[in-house]
Order: sequence, then C-alpha cells, then structure tokens
Amino acid sequence: MARKLSLFLSTLLFLLCALGISAAAATKVPFPYTPIGVASLPWWIAKEARLFEKYGLDVDMVYVGASPVIIQAMLGGQAIIGAGGGPPLVTNVLQGGDIVQVATMTPYAIQSLIVKPEIKTPAHLAGKKIGISRLGAIPHFTLQAIVKLYNVQGLNVVQTGTTAQGVASLSQGLIDGVITSAPNTFRLVKDGYREIVSPKDFKKAGIEFLINGLVARKSLAAKNREIIIGMIKATMEGTKQMFGNEIQAKAALAKYTRQKEAEVLDQSYRFALDIFVKDPTVMPGSIQPIVQQSAQWNLIDAKAANSTPISAYYDNSYVDEIKRSGFLAELWK
Repeated sequence: MARKLSLFLSTLLFLLCALGISAAAATKVPFPYTPIGVASLPWWIAKEARLFEKYGLDVDMVYVGASPVIIQAMLGGQAIIGAGGGPPLVTNVLQGGDIVQVATMTPYAIQSLIVKPEIKTPAHLAGKKIGISRLGAIPHFTLQAIVKLYNVQGLNVVQTGTTAQGVASLSQGLIDGVITSAPNTFRLVKDGYREIVSPKDFKKAGIEFLINGLVARKSLAAKNREIIIGMIKATMEGTKQMFGNEIQAKAALAKYTRQKEAEVLDQSYRFALDIFVKDPTVMPGSIQPIVQQSAQWNLIDAKAANSTPISAYYDNSYVDEIKRSGFLAELWK
C-alpha cells in the first residue's frame, strides 16, 4: 500500500512539475484587436479552444475600438502583434512606422452602411450624420468609398468611438447612420433599420481591399518569429474550426458579441463562412487599392505613396515558412 501511495505521489509530482514547466514556458502575448464582430471570430474560437496555448502562447486579447489605436499601441511598444490592416497600416508605413501586414483573413470590404428607415437610398444621405469609429480607421475608408461611389454631397462624419458606441448612437437618434458589420448589421435590420450599402455593392463596383488580418511590429517580430508563427497557426486553426463546427462558432459569437437571437447568430455565421480565406498570404492586390484610393481622397500624401513600393506594407515570410512546413496543406486536406 505504501509503495502504491509513493508511486502515486511521485506520478502526481511529475505531472505538477510538467504542468509548471509548461505554464512557465508559455509566452505572454498582448493582442489588441477589433472589431466586436464576425471579423474577429477565428480569434475568439482560438481563445475558447485554447489553440494559442497549443503554440506556447498565453494570449491576452484586448479589445480596442479602432484600428489606428492598435497601430499606435504597437508603435508605443505595448504589443508586437495585433489585428488590423487597411488604411491605418498604409498611413503608418508612409509616416515611417514599421508595422506590416503578416497575414490576411478578409481581403475585401465586409462592412455595411445601416441607416434610419426613412433614408431609402444613398442619394438621401446629403446633410445626414454618419457614424464611424475613428478618422483614418477602416469604417472611415469604407464611408469615403460610399461617398465617391454614389457622389454623396454634404455628408457629416461623426466619430463615435467603438462599434458598440456607434450602434448605440444610432439607436438613440444621435446619428442617422453607422458603418458597421455583422452581427450588428443583421441585428439593426431586424430592428427596422435599413442597409443601403452592403459588401455586395462594394464587390459589384470593384471596390475590394484588405480589411483585417494580423499586423506585426517588424523590428520586434524578426526577433520573436515563433510568436508570429504561432499566432498565424492558431488563427488558421480557429478558422478551420469555424468552418467545421457550427455550434462552437455560434457559441463564441454569442459570448463575445452578446447576441442571443438564433436568427441573428445564424445569419452572422453564414456570413462568416463567405468572408474568410483559407490561405493567409498577403496579396499585393489587396493593398494596392487602399494606397491608390487613399491618395485620391487626400487621406495620405500622394507623393510619398507613389515612391513607396507595395512590398513595404507586408511581410509574407512567416506564412511562407508555415506553408513550407506543410501545416496549411495538412490543415485543409
């Protein structure tokens, strides 16, 4: 009996030590992200399924209301990797920053313009107050695309802060419309608001641009390659689980977006299945339109943009390494 007890205690001690070593080996990774919407679903799944830990990462997901703030936080040394892409990334590079795109998740516009029901077409937007999270953020770029596409005159842009604050401002009548994405789009339409510009309209007009993915602080990422590799792998595993486990995906959506209605969750999940790519390689063609259109709309310095190669905005070496290892081929077979 004493021998069995001794063996049990020895085994228990070994397991506790192993767990201690494992915990100690996990690298703490602050991860600023946005939005509270479908675009963040693979990260939520990765967090809930403990996929980050699989790659030795103790990820602290910190919601930040706007992508420019994420870029600022990373440049300030608060994180080496975060969620993002689009105009803030381009602006950062042109201003001498070293934040680059290292993976793509959604390389096209996925936001909508949701307005009060009495506004029936883009032609009725003149003089109206439209909410965006922050000047220079992706919703601002989306709104600029709408203004140019439909030749809207006299529109008033209102910075609302986070996505939730923008939706609340619309509900309270403080603004006439808001740029947002699923599940907010489905929830608002169900409540009687009108979607007058959708991702389908952007696609039909040929307006496509990288809206979300992983961005990294180039100077620090090079010294911490295993973190970047692990984050990309966990993100892609989260994406794979999203496609393969509807119940799990909807549970994550419900938890993080606080949406409980089955119809809204179902619409959001179906939308998610249409927007995520299975190959996270950053394509130059998804960044080029951002640079060109930002210059045309005077959001960036056109001269600086013309003299900066597209390759300055991204680094595919991490995804290339993952591909060479056979990880993606195995994941999606």
